[in-house]
Amino acid sequence: MLLRAVTAVLLALPLAAADLVHKALVETLSWAYHVRSGAWVALSLVVLAGCLGLTRVPSFAVAVAAGITAGGVAGNVASAVTSAPGVPNPIVVETSTHVVAFNLADVFTLVGIALLMGTLIVVTAQNRERLLPPRAFVRELRRRYSR
Repeated sequence: MLLRAVTAVLLALPLAAADLVHKALVETLSWAYHVRSGAWVALSLVVLAGCLGLTRVPSFAVAVAAGITAGGVAGNVASAVTSAPGVPNPIVVETSTHVVAFNLADVFTLVGIALLMGTLIVVTAQNRERLLPPRAFVRELRRRYSR
């Protein structure tokens, strides 16, 4: 487990750093800042803790996906805490009817979540014999929460 946790952290740190460097070097239009509340920061810290917790899953692929997700979340949290106008979104894509502004941390977070979904599905399928059968699962839930 320690190797998986270290792998996730060592992957998250350079991704967050790359995002922060990109935000510092590329100009952001004044309207492309997103203000984040203290509640958003707190929830993001919970997501970071969850990513670290996912390294307990016995899969190196899950640890890599958790590291990518954590890198994106950490980049946006660092920006939210250190940037007075909010989180800068220097990447702007315009079409004839829409404008979308985002940053590298957003990309890392979304890619990481997609990878987490895929890797966790695979790990669950590979370990399905360890899951409680449906009826036993329902009985256990009733026993725990019927008090």
